[in-house]
Amino acid sequence: MDLLQPEPGLIFWTAVTFTLVLGILWRFAWGPILGALEAREEAIRKTIDDAERLQSEAKTLLEQHEAKLAEARAEGNRLLDEARQAGDRLKADVMDRARTEAEQVVARARRQLELETDRALETIRNEAASLAIKAAEKVIQRSLTEDDHHRLAQQAVDEIARASR
Repeated sequence: MDLLQPEPGLIFWTAVTFTLVLGILWRFAWGPILGALEAREEAIRKTIDDAERLQSEAKTLLEQHEAKLAEARAEGNRLLDEARQAGDRLKADVMDRARTEAEQVVARARRQLELETDRALETIRNEAASLAIKAAEKVIQRSLTEDDHHRLAQQAVDEIARASR
C-alpha cells in the first residue's frame, strides 16, 4: 500500500462525508456559531462605544474640573489682592492716626512749654520788681508806701515786658 497514491473510493467517501458533515454543521451549528460571533462582536462594539462615551464624559468632567480649579485660583488671587489692599489701607490709616496723635502730643507739649515759660517769666519779672523795689528803698533810704510798691512794681514789670519783646 502506497500512501501517496490516490484512491478514488477513498476520495469519494471523504468528499461525501465532508459534504454531509458540512451540511449538518451548516444547518445546525453554523447559525448558532455565527450568531454567537455576531453577539460577541456587538458586545465588543457596545463596550468600545461605552468606553468612548465614558472617555468623552471623563474628558468633559476633567475640563470642567480644570475650569473650576482655574476659577478657584483666580478667586483666591482676587481675595489675596483685596486682603493686601485692605492691609495697605489699614496700615495707612494707622500711620495717619499715629502721625496725627504725635502732632497733637507735640502741640500740647509746645503749649505746655509756652505756659511754663510764661509763668517762669512772670515769676522772674515779679522777683526783678521786688529786687528793684528793695534796691530803690536802699537808695532812697526810706520806706515806700504800699501804693508806691505797686506802682513801682507795675512799672518794672512793664519795662521788663517791653524789653523782652
